[in-house]
Amino acid sequence: MTIRPFPVALATVVVGFIAVIIVSKITAPPEPPRPGIEQADHGREHVSSKEYGGDQPPTSGSHANPVAWGVYDTEVRDDQVIHNMEHGGIYVSYQPDLPQDQIEKLKKLLSEPFSNPEFQPKKIVLAPRAANKSPIELSSWRRSESLASYDQKKIEEYITRNLGKSPEPLAR
Repeated sequence: MTIRPFPVALATVVVGFIAVIIVSKITAPPEPPRPGIEQADHGREHVSSKEYGGDQPPTSGSHANPVAWGVYDTEVRDDQVIHNMEHGGIYVSYQPDLPQDQIEKLKKLLSEPFSNPEFQPKKIVLAPRAANKSPIELSSWRRSESLASYDQKKIEEYITRNLGKSPEPLAR
């Protein structure tokens, strides 16, 4: 019986590649917890419209069609922005009486032309929300973080670490 070198070499490479992947997953340090507080899963059913109430923007649940990504000067519907979060986006909402200089900083950080050329996030909805209990709320799929005032470092970290962490991250 003759041993063929090509199939043996190919099998050795495949087994070695699988072994490297397994070992790297075992020895890799666990990912640190993402910023924000984990919220309950309220599902992801698509509906025509759903009323929400409460001081926290919802982070999951029945929802309608999404809104366009971008900056809004008026409130957006909670049932629509949930769909944006399901698609991997971040919803940054603020109390309408937030000082104007902080609103301007949010707009410059989160929309073009970006104030930080190294931070240019896509899939962002920024809008006022009167029901917020905190001046600024950062919301993503099943996570949220409350801020007492504009904090560029916390906002950038929250968005960087939570963007795309959702059931449909590649959807538009």
